[in-house]
Amino acid sequence: MNIKEKFLQLTSRTYPHGTEQDVFPFLCDGLQVDEFGNLFIKIGESDVMFTSHLDTATSALTEVNHVFDGNIIKTDGKSILGADDKAGVVIMLNMIENNIPGLYYFFLGEEVGCIGSKKVAAKQKEEKIEGINKVISFDRKKTTSIITYQSGQRCASDKFGQALAGALNKADDSFEYIIDPTGVLTDSVQFIKIYSECTNISVGYQNEHTFSELQDIDHLTKLAEACLKVDWNGLPVERDFTKTEYKSYGSSYGWDDWDDDYYGGSSRWGSGWNKTNAYSSGWKGKASYEPAKPKTDNIWFHDETYNYVSKIEVESYTNKVISVDLCKERIADEKVLIDKLLVAIDLDYTRSEWDGFKLKVYYDYGHNTECNRNDLLGYLPEMDYTKVDTLGKFDDVLEYDRQKLLEAEDGDYELYD
Repeated sequence: MNIKEKFLQLTSRTYPHGTEQDVFPFLCDGLQVDEFGNLFIKIGESDVMFTSHLDTATSALTEVNHVFDGNIIKTDGKSILGADDKAGVVIMLNMIENNIPGLYYFFLGEEVGCIGSKKVAAKQKEEKIEGINKVISFDRKKTTSIITYQSGQRCASDKFGQALAGALNKADDSFEYIIDPTGVLTDSVQFIKIYSECTNISVGYQNEHTFSELQDIDHLTKLAEACLKVDWNGLPVERDFTKTEYKSYGSSYGWDDWDDDYYGGSSRWGSGWNKTNAYSSGWKGKASYEPAKPKTDNIWFHDETYNYVSKIEVESYTNKVISVDLCKERIADEKVLIDKLLVAIDLDYTRSEWDGFKLKVYYDYGHNTECNRNDLLGYLPEMDYTKVDTLGKFDDVLEYDRQKLLEAEDGDYELYD
């Protein structure tokens, strides 16, 4: 398979949820449709379920104009690219073509709440697939992550993650995969209470969910080849899926450290990079430099719903949000959307607090985690006000969702069904 050509074919247009069937003809022969509309195929005997998703993180059905910059593929800035997750789809198609044993699932609706995988997981909680121990998604940004935590919960053991990272690095000596505890969510998160090792692998895209999305096609091509060399069945299985383990963070870490390169945040090295590549002390073996003073811009807009003049302060170089001035009613509406997301990913939390910039999530046994507005915008794009002049209601179902969330304490509320 020519990885670049297949990627360009699959990203020639967008596929918002509800239109995924349009991409079916560009996949491969032998795929079956399950009762929920997802596609799957089983090859040989394996203890691994491989996953990717077919929808694009947009509501716009549009053609994509590719722009090439060396090994980088992006768009003309007028649409999303869709590398999230057509990159993962390409890898799986290549594995299928080469008869790598496994159960392969192409899920619907990941970008709107893991609709397809959530339904499959609900069924498998009752009818677990015998012999499956691992669920491996190809849907992580950048080029180095083997995810061991998603949404603050352990999803894969360090032993498994290190073994997988080592296998990929051995397959291609240009790789630098490492275990990464900062995953947010993808389809594999739905299975962490069913199967032992559930992870997500970096596939080389960046700036997902934006018109600046890009794909490192060289990395994708190398990864597709490397995945043919990994002994997937031989990877160790250690995590006890019947036990829940939360990530413990220091005061400088966010809820899931979703994006550690924004101004004011901190990286896993203990310091923090800004757009000028200046950095503060904390990274062993490097000299210490003073970070460049950031330049910020204020974005003003009118909140028509509550007749309030609002302000968003952003860092000029990165467009990361530094502070917000929103009316309390708007912040309350945002909290409904955030709780909607937390319910959708089956996060076992007791309550959440949202002040318009910082989210704090509380769990049983006194545990809590934090993230900020920047971490949420990729998953709740309706909360990005940086390009609006006026702001109205989010949608007509907000009040309905508010009431349903109040009723969700019994665990019966299926948000996206």
